[in-house]
Amino acid sequence: MELISSEERDKFFSTFERAALHLEMRDAYAVKDETQRFASFLEKGYRDHVAEAEERRPWITLIQNSAANGKIFKRVRIISEPVTDYIRYEWDGTGPNVAAGEDVKWLPRRLASAIALPGNDFWLFDDSVVVFTVRVIQPYV
Repeated sequence: MELISSEERDKFFSTFERAALHLEMRDAYAVKDETQRFASFLEKGYRDHVAEAEERRPWITLIQNSAANGKIFKRVRIISEPVTDYIRYEWDGTGPNVAAGEDVKWLPRRLASAIALPGNDFWLFDDSVVVFTVRVIQPYV
């Protein structure tokens, strides 16, 4: 296994030929570019898709272009119940992804117990390349 950068991972989004599958298993993500959107969601109780549109446009365009070329984007989210605020935030933000052509499924964690899953989220490209999404922890010095 080789550690790659997010830039190297992102290259797969422009080179995959048939399908990209993302498995998400965490109840919360600390994504820097979502900090303001998430805070706004917590304050308002909903996501402002119009205000978010420009920031999300590159991802939505990638999905649309891929779908137009016959490529498939799938996402499976394994979630705990009751859901966290972050999962509610993701749920409220899924509409634009689905409208762009992404197939998103939600699976309660209690129904995933019998499935052999890896310990980390991952992307699977064309059923042949797996890119695990791991959080690298810097050791204390």
